[in-house]
Amino acid sequence: MSSWDVIRRFDEARVTLAHYRWTVLAAMGDFLDAGAIVAGAVSTIYWVSTFHLTSLLLGIIAAFSPNAFAAFVGAIIAGPLGDKYGRKTIYMYDLLAYFVGTVIMAAAVNYIMLLIGYIIVGITVGLDVPTSWSLIAEYAPKYKRGFLMAFTNVFWYIGPIVMLLLGIAFEPYGALTFRVVFGVLAAVAIITWFLRRGLTESPRWALVAGKATVVQEALKQLAGEQAAPQANASQSTQPQYKYKWSDIFKYKKGLAFIIPIYIFWGVPAGTFGFFLPYFFKDIGFTTTTMAYVGQILWFITAIIGVVAVYMPLSDRLNRNVMYAVAAAICAASFAVPIFLPFSILWVALFNVIGFGFGHGMWLWPQTRVWSTELFPTEVRNSAQGFAWSWMRFALGVWSLVVPTLIAIIGYKAIAAVATAFFILNIIIGYLFGPKSQGKSLEEVLKDFYGGKVP
Repeated sequence: MSSWDVIRRFDEARVTLAHYRWTVLAAMGDFLDAGAIVAGAVSTIYWVSTFHLTSLLLGIIAAFSPNAFAAFVGAIIAGPLGDKYGRKTIYMYDLLAYFVGTVIMAAAVNYIMLLIGYIIVGITVGLDVPTSWSLIAEYAPKYKRGFLMAFTNVFWYIGPIVMLLLGIAFEPYGALTFRVVFGVLAAVAIITWFLRRGLTESPRWALVAGKATVVQEALKQLAGEQAAPQANASQSTQPQYKYKWSDIFKYKKGLAFIIPIYIFWGVPAGTFGFFLPYFFKDIGFTTTTMAYVGQILWFITAIIGVVAVYMPLSDRLNRNVMYAVAAAICAASFAVPIFLPFSILWVALFNVIGFGFGHGMWLWPQTRVWSTELFPTEVRNSAQGFAWSWMRFALGVWSLVVPTLIAIIGYKAIAAVATAFFILNIIIGYLFGPKSQGKSLEEVLKDFYGGKVP
């Protein structure tokens, strides 16, 4: 069986239980990523009172969290490792480090322990998340790639909801809450690590790396343990490429497109993910439970958007048009609080629900899909990790100043920046995004780079 025959077998396969099992296990990285971010948001009030944090110290821990700089470092590291040694290799170790980081946070007795633990957690989610997206894209059928990739978004939203519900349940116990939420993340991480040991390696990566036995195992799992056609034995002798990290810059057009839309989406979303309970104080959500319920509303509306719109339609409709529509909804949701106080309940709800549904229905899922499609298998993990990392870096810089902006200018400053960013998303996504629905990864590359892949 030739390489192209193997790729076609995966591209044209019907979605099976194997696809769902692989996807859920890969998507748990998103659960742990967003769960760690929102666990920090849940814990902020207790950290401030227990460890006597100033606004500066709070800004530092937000900036060096999984939401920002630490994830930036992890993504830069993950790319070369995933392309050189395989997607599954990352999975063998990263969640063990995540487990260690969350245990340190759960047991923290001072600010330094919190900061060290959060940095470890952030680095590991930076390792895991882009790798998960590469893996799913590389085995997904071409007519269901958007559908399967969207599971990562759903899990990214479920993780925070679980953390917020735990925050509500344990609120009467005070500072114990932050120890519980990070303890639960530690337990989920170690269980996921164990279950991932049976996960398939990327068949596309295995082909270019000359790993015929790995390809055979992936085919066997896809076929449900039935006899699978033999891969070309010659593929097991020599790798088909020599990895060079600098090769990602052959794909400048892809980087120039994906990095800005990552940042323009990621800064507002990351701000909501960590600081939304802080913002809700302006509308009289004086209790922790009320603030958490408001944040849960944001995540639920995003899940509705993903499940009701993106999952059934992403592989059928024009992705550029729908991306622009979703970005416009997000822009409108932030435009209103520029002119009307966020302290008005309907203004806050319009912002939260509009942003939640708009980015869930297309903006965030499609950004992820495009980021996997614009680079070849040989450097997909490196390029995607590099692009994604800059979003977390920008968010780190932004997180340092958010508490100060709120104190001096108020929420309208946040709303104005977010509105401008989403308007830029409309323009860039609509004009320059690849029309990739229903195409193989190789076909998308060829079309995007004008018929000849660099």
